[in-house]
Amino acid sequence: MVERREGGGPRRPIGASTSKAGNLQQLARHSLQFRPSDVRLVLERVHSHLVKPRMSAEELLEVVRGLGFDSVEAFGTRIGLEQRTAESWSRYGLSRDAAQILLALLGYRQRLVEAMDDFEKETQIPLDGFFENHKLP
Repeated sequence: MVERREGGGPRRPIGASTSKAGNLQQLARHSLQFRPSDVRLVLERVHSHLVKPRMSAEELLEVVRGLGFDSVEAFGTRIGLEQRTAESWSRYGLSRDAAQILLALLGYRQRLVEAMDDFEKETQIPLDGFFENHKLP
């Protein structure tokens, strides 16, 4: 998937890291579009990262095991996280925002497994090998 950049600049893959200068340029661009109603969203982000309880490292390990991985690091490697990010998550857990995403993925995976089981019961065609061959969680 590719992100379309404002102003017709070069495109880059979504999730690709940017330089610190690029982050500052992005912040400057967004600050020009800042509206008073955005204050609530900014305060919510700060509250979420500083005040709301984090998902503990132990809870995170349970989630990644539920997604089929032995460790946070193995999960990080499979999804393309930087190693230092996976190590940080493994040690300190996740912010509530990131935890919500992972919990949603776990719920999605559980629904997918149930659907695959139902499909296999009806058709006798196993899907788990297909997913494993395509490295899908």
